[in-house]
Amino acid sequence: MKQQLTKLFMLALSAVLVFSACRKEDAPLPDNLVQFTAALQGIDEGTNSITVKVQLSRATDRDIPLVISVTPTGFTGAVNYTTSPAAVSGNIPVTILSGSSEASFTLTKSAGAAYSGSEKVTFKIISSGTPVLIGSTNEFTLSFSKITSTGASTVGNGGGATYGNKVFFDLSANAQESVLRTKWDLGFYSGADDWRVILNSSTAMMAKQINKNDLTTVTAADTLGFSADVFFNQTAPTTQSLAYIDYPTGDLTKTAIAAISATATDNKVYIVNRGTGVGNPAPARGWKKIRVIRNASGGYTLQHADIASATFTSIDIPKTTAYFFNYASFENGAVAVEPAKEKWDIAWSYFSNMTDFGGGAVPYLFQDMIIQNRNTSTVRVMTATKTYEAFGEADLTGLVLSNSQVNIGSDWRAGGGPSSAPAVRTDRFYIIKDGENNYYKLRFTALTQGGERGYPAFEYALVKKG
Repeated sequence: MKQQLTKLFMLALSAVLVFSACRKEDAPLPDNLVQFTAALQGIDEGTNSITVKVQLSRATDRDIPLVISVTPTGFTGAVNYTTSPAAVSGNIPVTILSGSSEASFTLTKSAGAAYSGSEKVTFKIISSGTPVLIGSTNEFTLSFSKITSTGASTVGNGGGATYGNKVFFDLSANAQESVLRTKWDLGFYSGADDWRVILNSSTAMMAKQINKNDLTTVTAADTLGFSADVFFNQTAPTTQSLAYIDYPTGDLTKTAIAAISATATDNKVYIVNRGTGVGNPAPARGWKKIRVIRNASGGYTLQHADIASATFTSIDIPKTTAYFFNYASFENGAVAVEPAKEKWDIAWSYFSNMTDFGGGAVPYLFQDMIIQNRNTSTVRVMTATKTYEAFGEADLTGLVLSNSQVNIGSDWRAGGGPSSAPAVRTDRFYIIKDGENNYYKLRFTALTQGGERGYPAFEYALVKKG
């Protein structure tokens, strides 16, 4: 099976070969459009603010000023919200900065305000700087009540050909949230039933346990042979490497870092290679030594340091149950990454997957992977069995949905290797059951925008409301 695959892990400071689509020099670029990422969203009672994004087809080499009109309806008395930037004479000025492909503004509810649920605010892009044109999704309506979307067409902001973002999609809310994929290093499971730590699967991280439980006693000598032991090269991948990544299905019993014991002395030190960052060539992110223990507050404590350091830094990470995982960065401490567990269903990302060349499974980085949330299940439907248009609620009977986070994975696209261009498979679509028991049918429509990868597109429709 041909895949657009990039070698997962390599020696520190080695270059990463990135395959990207090339445009003919004389091929005209399509229009660069600016539009909202969705046409409708809701802000529920428990949410105080929402960030609204506008997105370009591609980044430009100049600032793009926008004017967005604001029209509130259904409010009784004073309009009890604010925007940042503030509206002036009913218009919000927004600028997409040079080199960026998106900008945003925020709406915040006024403190103590009460809403009936009938209130709405409609935003409309009424002007844009040249050479950008206004796209078809030029209006965005925010409802002051929770919605269950009946469907939409969506283009994810994956960050372009270097796939710099991980993009989270909430189908029922018509929402997406993109996060720089190097923002974090480790994720800490919040469930009460287990104590697990995951690696950043989008940066080629690997971790190997050593037989020490004191970071201050670990030196560069403890890493001798580690590169040869853990990493593989393009011509000779090894199955042994698979033990040093988190198992791609999301099975928490198969993480590279063992379960965190209540007995502190049982928690060993790990040597971690942080993999690679965003860029072409992708920069090496270096090495760390880490140890994780439980703390008295009911959460985790991460101890980390550079390999040669005689001291270490500690970060406390709570078990915040609104999220499946809470995250930490070696540089920035605790950081916000994924949305609350009820506010995303699938994500698009670069991903530490595995493949088999005939000698057993080995780690490999896959571009354009679709990852599903832990409360989401999916199944593929072939159009030879039922077309996307014809699929209805009655067709849900008998389907067996999977909880593997890579059940969709790369199945939605083909090609992408040195000898074939990537393409969306049109002979299949997917049924997605979200955490609120809504069933959606979803089919992918593109994996490029203007010839550039990193902008996955799909359409979806509600099949059965939960």
